[in-house]
Amino acid sequence: MKNYQKLTIITAILGLIIPLIGIALYFFINSFVGIPILALFVGWALLIAIGIIAINVGAIIAAFKIRNKKLVGGILIACGVLLFALIQWFAIPALVLFIIAGIMAFRDKDQVTNLKEKIGKE
Repeated sequence: MKNYQKLTIITAILGLIIPLIGIALYFFINSFVGIPILALFVGWALLIAIGIIAINVGAIIAAFKIRNKKLVGGILIACGVLLFALIQWFAIPALVLFIIAGIMAFRDKDQVTNLKEKIGKE
């Protein structure tokens, strides 16, 4: 596993903890009320939590499934910016970590490719 993948998975898992707990609490409290009246008061928070989950899952999928390192770096930086746009100041740690992971993905060199180039030169 590459360093940018490790940093992405740590950032995304930490970013998934609070929204998943919030959604679980929402459905737990809503099961007692019986009527989805709770959505009138905290429906916006539910939508923001779903957006945060989607961005973090997208970052994990991009880091592990896409082979183009330049594209992965751009996607990770975009995920950090989207999180900052969605939840403003609370997303500064995630923004910084996703930008660092994106830069690491940009600078990542494939060791297999470098090894083939070295063998070809000899």
